Amino acid sequence: MNNAINKPYTSKDAGFWRAAASLGCGALLVFSALYAFQPLLPVFALEFDRSATTASLLMLLPVMTMIPGLLVLGFISDRYGRTAVMKVSLLFVISAMIGIPFVNSFSLLMVLRSIEGFFLAGIPAAAMGYLADEVAPSSVGLATSVYIASNAMGGLGGRVAAGYLTDLYSWQMSIMILAAFAIVAALCFYWLLPDSRFFKGGNRSITNDVKEMLVHLTDRRLLSLFMVGFLIQVIFTGVWTYLPFYLEKEPFSLSLKWISLTYFAYILGVISPPVAGRISSNVGLRRTMMVGLLILAGGTAMTLSHAVIVVVSGLSAVCGGFFIAHSMASASVASTAEHHKSGASSFYLISYYAGVAAGSSGVGILWDAVGWIGVVGLLILIVPLLLLFTNKRVTRRYNNHVLREESVK
Repeated sequence: MNNAINKPYTSKDAGFWRAAASLGCGALLVFSALYAFQPLLPVFALEFDRSATTASLLMLLPVMTMIPGLLVLGFISDRYGRTAVMKVSLLFVISAMIGIPFVNSFSLLMVLRSIEGFFLAGIPAAAMGYLADEVAPSSVGLATSVYIASNAMGGLGGRVAAGYLTDLYSWQMSIMILAAFAIVAALCFYWLLPDSRFFKGGNRSITNDVKEMLVHLTDRRLLSLFMVGFLIQVIFTGVWTYLPFYLEKEPFSLSLKWISLTYFAYILGVISPPVAGRISSNVGLRRTMMVGLLILAGGTAMTLSHAVIVVVSGLSAVCGGFFIAHSMASASVASTAEHHKSGASSFYLISYYAGVAAGSSGVGILWDAVGWIGVVGLLILIVPLLLLFTNKRVTRRYNNHVLREESVK
């Protein structure tokens, strides 16, 4: 019995599924809160008399504050513990969500979104390190895929609910309803999350800890994965941020309610990571990642059509391809880093969310100047760069690690 307790969780253990479900609840909360504002950008642009690019700051600012949040909270979780960082962060996120509906100033709204963004980093900063500590290498891919699928579900739920409820009531009411959901999700997170069993806190000086964390920036394998995270997010965010502006114009002329329903394309993003996790154990992370990248490029090109059904099909492919590539890159980072795993995941996520910033406000320059064809043209041109950054050595190390573990069993 003691041996079972002292072994990392596998997919056959109840603890594995409690951990996966708990982190899934946290991801649902975090990503619904982050992305709920995306379909509402035209609403804020109109209500506060701002341009599309200025309104996109409500997406850009929380992403920008997530970057220092990932660094700070990731470092704290490596040194003092994963679970406490995640639990405390959720309290601050919920507090910000409760306050946002009562704001009537665009400037104050930006301030609250910035604070919210810093603490939204708590779950992603510590989750992968927690899984790397508590889950056996052979099951990390599956656990990561379940977590990433929950990210997709959170993004889907936040976008669809916020857009649909705003069309029916108001943006304030939609955020209040999402805050109520966040409270329920946080309670489930606290109840389900197993205690850390294998975490070893840092007992060296903070300076030495920082130096060891920064070593990740000299590892070419990890740097390649960080670049993958950045580039896939530029494509993904560029598509979804300017999609509402694209679909509200001719020849579509869709209302916000119907635009919000296009986010059901995220369902493929929910399904694809666990499936990809299973497939990757047979064909390898790199090959699975490359398939995801090609699907992502094809889906982006399909959105140029003027037929709604083709655009929605393309968005489904965008979601499926993106989350396949993202889950494979995340699993590779967790298995490649040999120490300060939360730090390595934080660097990956910093690159990932820097891609959100570039894809939200940066791509807006093209939208204002050229329109949708310019946005799509740039995003498709990024894919050849992505294929260069898929590193075989990462895949081999991960697969060899799993094979060694399987031979011990």
